[in-house]
Amino acid sequence: MSELFIELFSEEIPANLQKNLRSKLLEEFQKFFEKNFIKFKNSFSYSTPNRLIVIFQGLDKEVKIKTEEVKGPNINVPKQALVGFLKSNKIEKKNIYKKKIDKGEFYFFKTKSKIIKTHDLLKKFIPSILNNYKWQKSMKWGDFDLLWARPLKSILCIFNKKLINFSFYHIKSSNYTFIDKDFEDVKKCFNDFKSYKSFF
Repeated sequence: MSELFIELFSEEIPANLQKNLRSKLLEEFQKFFEKNFIKFKNSFSYSTPNRLIVIFQGLDKEVKIKTEEVKGPNINVPKQALVGFLKSNKIEKKNIYKKKIDKGEFYFFKTKSKIIKTHDLLKKFIPSILNNYKWQKSMKWGDFDLLWARPLKSILCIFNKKLINFSFYHIKSSNYTFIDKDFEDVKKCFNDFKSYKSFF
Protein backbone atom coordinates (compact mmCIF):
# COMPACT_ATOMS: atom_id res chain seq x y z
CA MET A 1 0.00 0.00 0.00
CA SER A 2 1.27 3.47 -0.91
CA GLU A 3 0.63 7.15 -0.29
CA LEU A 4 -0.01 9.90 -2.83
CA PHE A 5 1.11 13.29 -1.50
CA ILE A 6 0.66 16.48 -3.51
CA GLU A 7 1.36 20.08 -2.53
CA LEU A 8 0.60 23.04 -4.79
CA PHE A 9 2.55 26.09 -3.62
CA SER A 10 1.44 29.48 -4.92
CA GLU A 11 1.10 33.11 -4.01
CA GLU A 12 -1.76 33.69 -1.56
CA ILE A 13 -5.11 32.38 -2.81
CA PRO A 14 -8.44 33.60 -1.31
CA ALA A 15 -10.07 31.08 1.04
CA ASN A 16 -13.18 30.42 -1.09
CA LEU A 17 -11.06 29.59 -4.14
CA GLN A 18 -8.88 27.26 -2.06
CA LYS A 19 -11.94 25.37 -0.80
CA ASN A 20 -13.34 24.87 -4.29
CA LEU A 21 -10.06 23.46 -5.59
CA ARG A 22 -9.59 21.19 -2.56
CA SER A 23 -13.00 19.55 -2.92
CA LYS A 24 -12.80 19.29 -6.71
CA LEU A 25 -9.35 17.67 -6.71
CA LEU A 26 -10.42 15.09 -4.12
CA GLU A 27 -13.54 14.31 -6.14
CA GLU A 28 -11.67 13.94 -9.44
CA PHE A 29 -8.97 11.74 -7.92
CA GLN A 30 -11.60 9.53 -6.31
CA LYS A 31 -13.36 9.13 -9.66
CA PHE A 32 -10.04 8.34 -11.34
CA PHE A 33 -9.13 5.64 -8.82
CA GLU A 34 -12.59 4.07 -9.00
CA LYS A 35 -12.52 4.06 -12.80
CA ASN A 36 -9.13 2.32 -12.80
CA PHE A 37 -10.06 -0.13 -10.00
CA ILE A 38 -7.40 1.30 -7.67
CA LYS A 39 -8.33 0.94 -4.01
CA PHE A 40 -7.40 3.38 -1.25
CA LYS A 41 -8.04 3.50 2.50
CA ASN A 42 -8.60 7.22 3.09
CA SER A 43 -8.17 10.65 1.55
CA PHE A 44 -8.15 14.24 2.75
CA SER A 45 -6.94 17.72 1.86
CA TYR A 46 -5.70 20.88 3.58
CA SER A 47 -4.94 24.40 2.52
CA THR A 48 -3.28 27.57 3.74
CA PRO A 49 -3.13 30.81 1.76
CA ASN A 50 0.02 29.51 0.00
CA ARG A 51 -0.28 25.72 0.15
CA LEU A 52 -2.89 23.28 -1.05
CA ILE A 53 -2.34 19.64 -0.06
CA VAL A 54 -4.05 16.45 -1.26
CA ILE A 55 -3.40 13.07 0.36
CA PHE A 56 -4.50 9.55 -0.55
CA GLN A 57 -3.32 6.75 1.74
CA GLY A 58 -3.39 2.98 1.38
CA LEU A 59 -3.30 3.05 -2.42
CA ASP A 60 -2.64 -0.04 -4.50
CA LYS A 61 0.83 0.13 -6.07
CA GLU A 62 -0.47 -1.58 -9.19
CA VAL A 63 -3.73 -2.73 -10.72
CA LYS A 64 -4.45 -5.89 -12.71
CA ILE A 65 -6.61 -5.36 -15.77
CA LYS A 66 -8.57 -8.54 -16.44
CA THR A 67 -9.16 -9.97 -19.90
CA GLU A 68 -12.30 -8.63 -21.59
CA GLU A 69 -14.38 -9.71 -24.60
CA VAL A 70 -14.82 -6.89 -27.10
CA LYS A 71 -17.61 -6.98 -29.67
CA GLY A 72 -16.77 -5.93 -33.21
CA PRO A 73 -18.78 -5.50 -36.43
CA ASN A 74 -21.24 -7.95 -37.96
CA ILE A 75 -19.54 -10.65 -40.05
CA ASN A 76 -21.33 -9.33 -43.17
CA VAL A 77 -19.81 -5.84 -43.07
CA PRO A 78 -17.57 -4.68 -45.94
CA LYS A 79 -13.90 -5.64 -45.68
CA GLN A 80 -12.95 -1.99 -45.11
CA ALA A 81 -15.06 -1.82 -41.93
CA LEU A 82 -13.33 -4.91 -40.53
CA VAL A 83 -9.91 -3.46 -41.35
CA GLY A 84 -10.89 -0.30 -39.49
CA PHE A 85 -11.94 -2.34 -36.45
CA LEU A 86 -8.61 -4.18 -36.44
CA LYS A 87 -6.61 -0.96 -36.74
CA SER A 88 -8.54 0.92 -34.06
CA ASN A 89 -7.93 -1.92 -31.59
CA LYS A 90 -4.34 -2.58 -32.75
CA ILE A 91 -4.95 -6.28 -33.41
CA GLU A 92 -4.50 -8.68 -36.31
CA LYS A 93 -7.13 -10.77 -38.08
CA LYS A 94 -5.86 -13.92 -36.37
CA ASN A 95 -6.87 -12.42 -33.01
CA ILE A 96 -10.60 -12.25 -33.82
CA TYR A 97 -13.28 -14.93 -33.85
CA LYS A 98 -16.95 -15.21 -34.83
CA LYS A 99 -19.74 -15.53 -32.31
CA LYS A 100 -23.53 -15.67 -32.60
CA ILE A 101 -25.62 -13.49 -30.31
CA ASP A 102 -29.26 -12.36 -30.30
CA LYS A 103 -28.67 -9.71 -32.97
CA GLY A 104 -26.75 -11.95 -35.35
CA GLU A 105 -23.18 -13.15 -35.86
CA PHE A 106 -20.36 -10.76 -35.00
CA TYR A 107 -16.60 -10.60 -34.76
CA PHE A 108 -15.10 -10.57 -31.27
CA PHE A 109 -11.67 -10.52 -29.68
CA LYS A 110 -10.37 -10.85 -26.13
CA THR A 111 -8.05 -8.30 -24.57
CA LYS A 112 -5.02 -9.60 -22.70
CA SER A 113 -4.80 -9.28 -18.95
CA LYS A 114 -2.08 -6.87 -17.83
CA ILE A 115 -0.65 -5.18 -14.78
CA ILE A 116 -0.40 -1.39 -14.76
CA LYS A 117 1.61 0.55 -12.19
CA THR A 118 -0.36 3.23 -10.33
CA HIS A 119 2.68 5.53 -10.57
CA ASP A 120 2.51 5.44 -14.39
CA LEU A 121 -1.24 6.16 -14.43
CA LEU A 122 -0.80 9.13 -12.08
CA LYS A 123 2.03 10.56 -14.17
CA LYS A 124 -0.39 10.98 -17.08
CA PHE A 125 -3.48 11.88 -15.05
CA ILE A 126 -2.23 14.60 -12.68
CA PRO A 127 -1.28 17.22 -15.33
CA SER A 128 -4.63 16.55 -16.99
CA ILE A 129 -6.70 17.04 -13.83
CA LEU A 130 -4.86 20.28 -13.02
CA ASN A 131 -5.29 21.57 -16.54
CA ASN A 132 -9.03 20.79 -16.58
CA TYR A 133 -9.83 22.68 -13.38
CA LYS A 134 -11.85 25.84 -14.02
CA TRP A 135 -11.23 28.69 -11.58
CA GLN A 136 -13.98 31.17 -10.80
CA LYS A 137 -11.29 33.81 -11.22
CA SER A 138 -7.85 33.25 -12.71
CA MET A 139 -4.85 35.17 -13.96
CA LYS A 140 -1.74 34.94 -16.11
CA TRP A 141 1.65 36.31 -15.08
CA GLY A 142 4.93 37.02 -16.77
CA ASP A 143 5.32 35.28 -20.13
CA PHE A 144 3.62 32.08 -18.94
CA ASP A 145 0.49 30.60 -20.51
CA LEU A 146 -0.79 28.99 -17.31
CA LEU A 147 -4.08 30.30 -15.93
CA TRP A 148 -4.27 29.94 -12.12
CA ALA A 149 -5.94 31.81 -9.27
CA ARG A 150 -2.57 33.24 -8.23
CA PRO A 151 0.95 32.56 -9.56
CA LEU A 152 1.76 28.87 -9.05
CA LYS A 153 5.36 28.39 -7.89
CA SER A 154 5.86 24.65 -7.39
CA ILE A 155 4.22 21.22 -7.42
CA LEU A 156 5.47 18.67 -4.91
CA CYS A 157 4.25 15.24 -6.01
CA ILE A 158 5.22 11.98 -4.28
CA PHE A 159 3.87 8.45 -4.64
CA ASN A 160 5.26 5.59 -2.55
CA LYS A 161 8.08 7.91 -1.36
CA LYS A 162 9.18 8.52 -4.97
CA LEU A 163 8.80 11.56 -7.22
CA ILE A 164 6.12 11.49 -9.90
CA ASN A 165 7.95 13.32 -12.65
CA PHE A 166 5.85 15.47 -15.02
CA SER A 167 5.57 18.97 -16.45
CA PHE A 168 2.62 21.31 -16.02
CA TYR A 169 3.14 24.28 -18.35
CA HIS A 170 6.43 25.87 -17.17
CA ILE A 171 6.53 23.99 -13.86
CA LYS A 172 8.27 20.64 -13.34
CA SER A 173 7.08 18.50 -10.45
CA SER A 174 9.57 17.95 -7.65
CA ASN A 175 10.07 16.49 -4.17
CA TYR A 176 10.69 19.88 -2.53
CA THR A 177 8.70 22.90 -1.40
CA PHE A 178 9.48 26.43 -0.28
CA ILE A 179 9.89 26.86 3.47
CA ASP A 180 9.02 30.55 3.52
CA LYS A 181 6.77 32.32 1.03
CA ASP A 182 9.03 35.39 1.10
CA PHE A 183 12.33 33.52 0.60
CA GLU A 184 11.97 31.23 -2.38
CA ASP A 185 15.65 30.21 -2.35
CA VAL A 186 15.03 28.30 0.90
CA LYS A 187 13.67 24.84 0.02
CA LYS A 188 13.26 21.47 1.71
CA CYS A 189 12.74 17.99 0.29
CA PHE A 190 10.10 15.56 1.54
CA ASN A 191 9.24 11.99 0.59
CA ASP A 192 6.02 11.55 2.58
CA PHE A 193 3.29 13.54 4.28
CA LYS A 194 4.29 12.45 7.81
CA SER A 195 7.69 14.17 7.65
CA TYR A 196 6.11 17.22 5.94
CA LYS A 197 3.44 17.56 8.64
CA SER A 198 6.00 17.11 11.41
CA PHE A 199 8.25 19.80 9.95
CA PHE A 200 5.56 22.44 9.44
